[in-house]
Amino acid sequence: MKIALASAPTADKDIQKNLTYIAQAAEQCRGDADLIVFGEAVLQGFNCLTWEYEKDRKTAVSQTDAPIAQIRRIAKENHMAISFGYIEKSGDLLYSSQLVIDSFGTILFNYRRVSAGWKFSWLTDSRYREGEHFGSFSYMGRKFSIGLCGDLWTEGKPEEMRGENADIVLWPVNCNFEPEEWNRTVKYEYAVQAALCGDKVLYVNPFCVNPDAEDCSTGGAAYFKKGVIASELPAGGSGILLVEI
Repeated sequence: MKIALASAPTADKDIQKNLTYIAQAAEQCRGDADLIVFGEAVLQGFNCLTWEYEKDRKTAVSQTDAPIAQIRRIAKENHMAISFGYIEKSGDLLYSSQLVIDSFGTILFNYRRVSAGWKFSWLTDSRYREGEHFGSFSYMGRKFSIGLCGDLWTEGKPEEMRGENADIVLWPVNCNFEPEEWNRTVKYEYAVQAALCGDKVLYVNPFCVNPDAEDCSTGGAAYFKKGVIASELPAGGSGILLVEI
């Protein structure tokens, strides 16, 4: 199975631009990947929220909204599954979620981040929510689980993820490490942490194109295999890492 980890450009508060980036990456990988994985909240950009509920609910999208329908078409047209992060609206509730769409354009799995690090908890109310557990899905004979960013650093969660017994763990993040810091030292800390969660962990970080953003993600991707970096895309720019697994 070939999986593309797309450290794609991501623009805060610009869904249409981000849809273009997603489409371009999918087209680039057409015929070379069975699944393409994007980072946390790439649809709207991680810094899209204001923590004013009435504004944020307009930024969030539900699974039946037009942007999701467009990505479903992109998946079907390029004959590949797509997993991407978005700020989800479900009724009156908001989540940081990761959606998985199969190569026929069908929604396969929706994961809701279980740790609260995506939000300013001191400014939000109970309508900004987290999920309750990891869960899993199957695709092309492989069992997958997903942990978003700080989920896999949260006490007790690595053990819980291990308990899923997934063949492959997807780890989409939004990390703003200085590229030199990530490339020199931090990636090894993530490799060790990944080994607590699964034998095969695929990490992907978007590349934010808003340089003045407070939490501007700096790109990069990696395949962590039993605590070792089996392959990687360095931080500091956008790009795609193709992994055969």
